[in-house]
Amino acid sequence: MIPTGERIAGRRGRLLIVGAVPPPMHGVTVMTAALLRGGLEAEFDVMHVDTSDHRTIGNVGSFDLANIVLACRHIFGFVALLRRHRPDLVYLSLSQGLAGFLRDATLLLAARIAGTHVAVHAHGSRYREFFGRVPAPLRGLVRASLAPVKAIAVLGEGQSEQFVGWAPPGARVTVVPNGVADEWPGGPPQRADHTGGTVLYLSNLLPQKGFVDVLEAVPSVLARVPGVRFVFAGDPWYDEATGRRVRDLIASTGISEAVAFVGAVDPRARRELLADADVFVFPPRWEEGQPIVAIEAMSAGLPVVFTASGALPETVRDGVEGLVVPKGCPQAIADSVVRLLGDDSLRARLGSAGRARYESEYTLDRWLARMRSFFAAALEGVGDRS
Repeated sequence: MIPTGERIAGRRGRLLIVGAVPPPMHGVTVMTAALLRGGLEAEFDVMHVDTSDHRTIGNVGSFDLANIVLACRHIFGFVALLRRHRPDLVYLSLSQGLAGFLRDATLLLAARIAGTHVAVHAHGSRYREFFGRVPAPLRGLVRASLAPVKAIAVLGEGQSEQFVGWAPPGARVTVVPNGVADEWPGGPPQRADHTGGTVLYLSNLLPQKGFVDVLEAVPSVLARVPGVRFVFAGDPWYDEATGRRVRDLIASTGISEAVAFVGAVDPRARRELLADADVFVFPPRWEEGQPIVAIEAMSAGLPVVFTASGALPETVRDGVEGLVVPKGCPQAIADSVVRLLGDDSLRARLGSAGRARYESEYTLDRWLARMRSFFAAALEGVGDRS
C-alpha cells in the first residue's frame, strides 16, 4: 500500500474530486466543502469538478430541464478534465436516487473507459433499497458503471453491507465517519438558566426528518414543563400541504408562544442556537446516513433525542450520549424531552459524554486523516501513466 503523501512512481498522485458545495446546506455539500478546504494539496495534485446546484434542496435528485442542463455541463467538464489531466483517482459521492445515479453512472463509465481508479462515498443508508428498486433493464448499466470502483467509504459499520452483490470484486469497503470543526475548542459553552428550557431542532424542515413529530410533541411537553421553548431552524418546507399542516397544528393546539421557526441559519447563528439550547432533538422517520447536526450537537455538549436511523445509533448511544425514541412517535419524543429538562444531572452527564465522544471520534481533523488514508488505499497499485 502506498503511504499517504508518497509519490506514485516518482510523482504525486492526481486526485479529481467530483462534488457540490453549499448552498444549499446538506451533508454531502458540507463535507465536500470541508474536503476541498482540508489541505489535500500538500499530498496530492487536486482537481475539482463542481456539480453544485445552488437552488433549494427541493431540487436535489429531481428531473427537470435545469437539472438536465446542469448534469450535461458537469459531465462535459468531467470528461474534459479526465482527458486533459489523466487523474489517478476519481472521488465522488454516490447518489442513492435514480436521477442522480444516472448522472453518476455516466461519470463512472467515462472513468472506466479512461482506465482510472474510482473511490465513492456512500453518504446515505438507502443504497440497498435503491439497488433493489432498479428496473431490470438498468441493472446491467448499474453493474457496469460500478466496475471501476476500487474503494467505497461508508458512514458506519451498519452501512457496510449495502453493497453486497453490487460492489465490484476486490473493492474495499471502509468505514469513514463524518467529522465537524470544533466551534468550542475550549470546551462546550456554559448555558444560562432558562425558564422551562430550550429545545432545538436543526435540519431541513422535511416531514421525513421528523420535525412535524417534534412539533406534535410540544403540547405534551408544555403541559408538564411550563415556559419551555422549541426552536426549529432549517430551510422551510417545500410543499403547501406541509405548510398548511404545520399552521393548522399550531393554531389548533395554541402553542404559538412556545414555538419559533427561524428559517435557514448561517454558521454564526447556528453556533448561537446550539449554545442557547438545553436539549437537541432529531428524530428522522426515514433512513439517514450520519447526520452532521447530531455531531454538532454533541460537540456543543447537548444531549440528543434521536431515532435509530442509519448510523445514528452508532454515533449517539442510547443512555450514554442521548435517548432513543421510536420513529414517528411524538409522545415518546415528549417524554424524553421532559425527562431531560427535569433532570439536570442526566442532561449534564449525557451532554458531557457527547462532547467526549465528539473529541475522540468525530473532529474534523480525525475525519480528514481518515479520508487521506482512504485515498491512499484506493491508490494502491496505481502506476505512473504520465
